[in-house]
Amino acid sequence: MPTTTNIDHLRQQLTGTVAARGEAAYDDLRSCWNLTVDLQPELIIAAADEADVQAAARYAAEHNLPITVLATGHGQPRNCQGGIVIRTSAINHVEVEPASRTAKVGGGAVWGDVIAAAHPHGLAPLSGSSPNVGVVGYLLGGGYGLMLRTYGLGIDHVKAFRVVLSDGTAVTASAESHTDLFWALQGGGGSFGIVTEVTVGLVPHAEVYAGSMMFPADRAPEVYAVYGRWTKTLPNDLTTGLIMISFPPVPFVPEFLQGRQMVILTACMAADPERANELLQPMRDLGPEFDFMGVMPFTESARVYNDPVDPLPANGRGILLRDVDDEALAKLLEAIGPMAYSPNLMIQLRHLGGAMANRAESDSPIGDRRRATYVLYLLGVTMGPVTMEMMAGHAESVFAALQPWTLSRGPLNWLGEGAVSAEEIRSVFGDADYERLCAVKRTYDVRNAFRCAGVGICDA
Repeated sequence: MPTTTNIDHLRQQLTGTVAARGEAAYDDLRSCWNLTVDLQPELIIAAADEADVQAAARYAAEHNLPITVLATGHGQPRNCQGGIVIRTSAINHVEVEPASRTAKVGGGAVWGDVIAAAHPHGLAPLSGSSPNVGVVGYLLGGGYGLMLRTYGLGIDHVKAFRVVLSDGTAVTASAESHTDLFWALQGGGGSFGIVTEVTVGLVPHAEVYAGSMMFPADRAPEVYAVYGRWTKTLPNDLTTGLIMISFPPVPFVPEFLQGRQMVILTACMAADPERANELLQPMRDLGPEFDFMGVMPFTESARVYNDPVDPLPANGRGILLRDVDDEALAKLLEAIGPMAYSPNLMIQLRHLGGAMANRAESDSPIGDRRRATYVLYLLGVTMGPVTMEMMAGHAESVFAALQPWTLSRGPLNWLGEGAVSAEEIRSVFGDADYERLCAVKRTYDVRNAFRCAGVGICDA
């Protein structure tokens, strides 16, 4: 167990901060964006650089302590009791190389950091719906982004990971070095090491045609039916989603939406406005109540989904779907029930496919999940009488109704927060890919130090 002497010795090795239980910085450093996650480590190390991460990993190895890695805490799937937390938030550098259209990104950076650095060069990253989400955690789960159908998953554009292993050794995993680890990190989760830097490809788009259209929720049957048929016709230029949402009466929601239930079409397209308007016309013909579609700089891409910024006690879970048809969409709406009474505030149906399916299944642990054409995600917030159990029960009833169209649980980052089981993690991967992940885990994390970090592959 850590002692005062040992902790003082660790402090002397670090540029960053060490906080033990009872110390002033402890509660601030263990906090996650998702307030349902309760981390109770013996020590928290807020690393300033890779050397700090290495020293912290060596300390954990010397005392046989488990390691949890934390950047923003948007999708921390497991609570931890004991051990150490290594916080990487301060390792947030971004270095853009315009000639090669790449960026070297620190392990604690969020997508907003990368968007801001890339934009002056006319470039954009393949980020997700929220610029406040950590780059590394997003990529370790696959990276299901705003331009997925055009450019594929975020991991399809990763060039290399810099990784600190459980013994404190630092390695570079790429297509040329530590190739088995590189394969595992491309969607296999965070239980192999601590990523201190990732090199990602960028795309040449300073602007996109993007935004949302909103319809009253009582029009859901009509809107979902048209959306299902419309997405079957779309080229890869356009990545869309359909969200049914109950807006709570809280300050961060615009007053004109508070207390209302809406169906929202989201879209992002790297194309000219004339082409975008032509593709969007079938949905526009439905006559949305609000139409916020238009050209925007990618620096404003948060406006597409308008994800909340401030910490929340949220819990979400998802499934990947082979396809949807009229029957599936009718079953979905029946299972959701009246949105005003749903314990889940938001139900997202995102259109996948396109360039996501262009890579070979063997290239990453995503495997045959690349063949999914939609993803369904339910998110709730524990407010008033709503409990975690109510949200989970509602989600599971919706998933049960869609079983004939379901490929698997997932994606990995949408399994839930705080108490995800090993069996749930296992369900995201095909059998062969899971066994290969376990083999990589045994090679790079012999003592299973990262059993609480990200996703715990092969916990037993």
